[in-house]
Amino acid sequence: MYDVILQEVIQLNFLPVCIILFLIIFLIFNDPFEHRLTLLFMTPLIMVLILVVIDNLDYYLLNIGDNSKGHVLVAVLGYNDRIFLMLSLILVAFRNIKNRLLKRLLFIPGIVNLFITFLALFTELVFWYGPQGELHRGMLSYTPHVVSLFYSLVLFVYALWITLYGRDNEGVIIFLMVTLSIAGTAVETFFQLRGVLVGVVAMDIIFYYLYIHIEHYKVDVLTGTLNRDSFLADIKDLSPSDAVDVISVDMNDLKLINDTRGHLAGDEAIKAVVIELRRALDSYLGKCRIYRVGGDEFVIICRRLSQSDLDRVFDRFGQIIKESGYSFAAGSAHWGEGESFDAVYGRADKEMYKAKEKYHHLRK
Repeated sequence: MYDVILQEVIQLNFLPVCIILFLIIFLIFNDPFEHRLTLLFMTPLIMVLILVVIDNLDYYLLNIGDNSKGHVLVAVLGYNDRIFLMLSLILVAFRNIKNRLLKRLLFIPGIVNLFITFLALFTELVFWYGPQGELHRGMLSYTPHVVSLFYSLVLFVYALWITLYGRDNEGVIIFLMVTLSIAGTAVETFFQLRGVLVGVVAMDIIFYYLYIHIEHYKVDVLTGTLNRDSFLADIKDLSPSDAVDVISVDMNDLKLINDTRGHLAGDEAIKAVVIELRRALDSYLGKCRIYRVGGDEFVIICRRLSQSDLDRVFDRFGQIIKESGYSFAAGSAHWGEGESFDAVYGRADKEMYKAKEKYHHLRK
């Protein structure tokens, strides 16, 4: 009997454990370059490893018909590890959200579930094991399932939200993660199979990590905007039918700042200009993308903006420049039928240089 159990344990867990261990090693190697990402993913990876241990211990105790409080405790830990594992993935998805209160509120369902499931050690309200180790459910036994469903819904809604705001690739990844995890839970529950969810979650984590890791190299390190490689890749998928407006942006007086205050001050100035651009485009984040294509040169590609929207953006440019200590010149052009992207980009550049000349003329 014990040989059969050991064989099944190895068969069920060998592949997911190998995946997790290799990713942990990769995270350690990559930590100097993406420390924040390492911290984000190390928590779910460790929790999956803990879940492997708990699930196998629960499997062993179930097979020998154990009905002790120790078996109940193991099951309670397994329920809560699953819940907080899902919460850790939500925090990965919410990595760019600055609202700390929102993140803290997300812990409340998990903490409520923790208290309720620990009642199983003292009462039969949640679950208990019979004389032969068979599972019996109480009136609160489905609390972990309800909390898991709530967290799944949070991820689904977030995936929909970021899809609407232009992060459709990550939205698809999150949709797949949640769908496969729900499917894995259903397979384990209805077919009494073990090890399925652990394998699914291990794959979810590694592919989500790889996605974010790849996205890291599409972003400009200094400003957080998309970089030149992303710009060159994205314009290949554009056409005049997408109703594209190209905005060329160039910072004013960067050389003066570098010469008089140093290059670190110049870097700070570039970052400040990006903040200004994002403020101006705040209402159009799903339609406009900012790319840093040179030292102080940016391109903004907007799709399906009306002329009044575009005018509003340029009004915001002027207003924000007056409010801040940094200035930039901007020019735009609409991509017409029969025109190449290079041509429309060139026209936007010409408009930008006209604005720059006007700025320097007024400064004299």
